[in-house]
Amino acid sequence: MKIVYIAPSIIPSRTANSIHVMKMCRAFAQKGYEVTLMVPDNRVSYEPCVEDVFDFYGVERCFQILYLPLPPVKGRGLIFGFEAARRAKKMHPDIVYGRDLPGCFFASMLKLPVIFESHAPIEGFVYGKIFNRLIQRSELMRLVVITRALKDYYSSRYPFIPDKIIVAPDGADPVPDGAVPVVFPNKDKRLQVGYVGHLYSGRGVDVICQLAESCPWADFHVVGGTYKDINAYREKVKPLANLHLHGFKPYTEAERYRIGCDVLIAPYQNKVSVTGNGATTTELWMSPLKIFEYMAAGKAIICSDLPVLREVLVDGRNSLLCDPEDINSWIRALVILSENKDYRIQLGKTARKELINNYSWSARASKVLDTGLKLSER
Repeated sequence: MKIVYIAPSIIPSRTANSIHVMKMCRAFAQKGYEVTLMVPDNRVSYEPCVEDVFDFYGVERCFQILYLPLPPVKGRGLIFGFEAARRAKKMHPDIVYGRDLPGCFFASMLKLPVIFESHAPIEGFVYGKIFNRLIQRSELMRLVVITRALKDYYSSRYPFIPDKIIVAPDGADPVPDGAVPVVFPNKDKRLQVGYVGHLYSGRGVDVICQLAESCPWADFHVVGGTYKDINAYREKVKPLANLHLHGFKPYTEAERYRIGCDVLIAPYQNKVSVTGNGATTTELWMSPLKIFEYMAAGKAIICSDLPVLREVLVDGRNSLLCDPEDINSWIRALVILSENKDYRIQLGKTARKELINNYSWSARASKVLDTGLKLSER
């Protein structure tokens, strides 16, 4: 069976959405589907010096990537979506799956079965109109959302659609047992605390800086960010011997940093930006890729206690949850984990087990496709 996946992601890039798309395409392909990923050819935004896109994301070359022109004109997103749908029609796919709203809408207009995945409410006059039309079409087999909070949002506004909504949180692959961690200089002498992800507003990097100053008995490792954000933080933060800004690392290398730490933290704030400008926030709906990658690493997790994150994280079972605005609660959590290695290990084991059982990319692919295919056979 054929799947055409349409996404607006920049591939290759450092964005979480590009990782998500590549991992899901691999998961679909590993289930025996013939997968073609269609993305915009946006060369000016590509991660430089990437020789092999698949290797950059740590995935096998088991699906095809088709880059479509992205003309530098107003409305280019609509043009890309139309062209993607037009090409998909010629491929006679069994499913058009996508995170690109115009592409999915135009595919439905061409009578192709569609599964659309949404990670946040659709905003804007034009895209709002397109979404309203898409969800009323019979070709829409499923609307996939990443949290129950987002399902509740759509269900309250579109009473006719709840039966088509399926909740599928983000995912990750468990880190193989033989993976080789980065060995930090003070490993086994000091608590090694890691953060892997973007440095956008609301991600809590300022909290990490405060923790490094308050906890001189621990080493803090920050991995990730754009060139601009990394340089800004290097100029901004107070020089501390126990605070290490490692910069961006490719996916497989970042994994080695995660498993090299004793504790992984995600100090999200009450407003969480999804881009560098901070104009769009996602704290009400997010299912952060970071959390599942942390779970996959099998390390103790300390995370902000936000309502949407409680859909996956349970305080004292697979993580420790802290008040995002109370730095002392974070310090207390670190002290607990530094003084109780067995508890630290148990939290990590539980998180990894729950990841394997519920949140692997393979499990996610089965959930979104198997249900959708049953619908198409009615």
